[in-house]
Amino acid sequence: MNVGTMDWLNLLNTSLSVLLFLIGLFCLFSRRNVIKQVMGLKIMLQGATLGLIHAGHLRGDLHLAETMVVSALVVEAVVIAIALALIVNVFRHYPSGDVDHLDRLRG
Repeated sequence: MNVGTMDWLNLLNTSLSVLLFLIGLFCLFSRRNVIKQVMGLKIMLQGATLGLIHAGHLRGDLHLAETMVVSALVVEAVVIAIALALIVNVFRHYPSGDVDHLDRLRG
């Protein structure tokens, strides 16, 4: 591969990871349904993971990038498991799943 192609691929990978993160952030803030918000969170985490892989590739330290990605995947699995437990409880009390109704919860 020549240098021009490498620069183009680096720009594409960086843009894709930022785009995934921004799409997830938009979904997280604009949707009122709890399931759609968790899907937005998942998209954000995938964008961050792709960014970690790309940063490790650019620095030439793939072992550190792999370690960080595995750690991020473990954290992501825990976050999604907690989010799914919260979704079950939200749908138990509010079958619509609308987060605007959650302000009535007291605890």
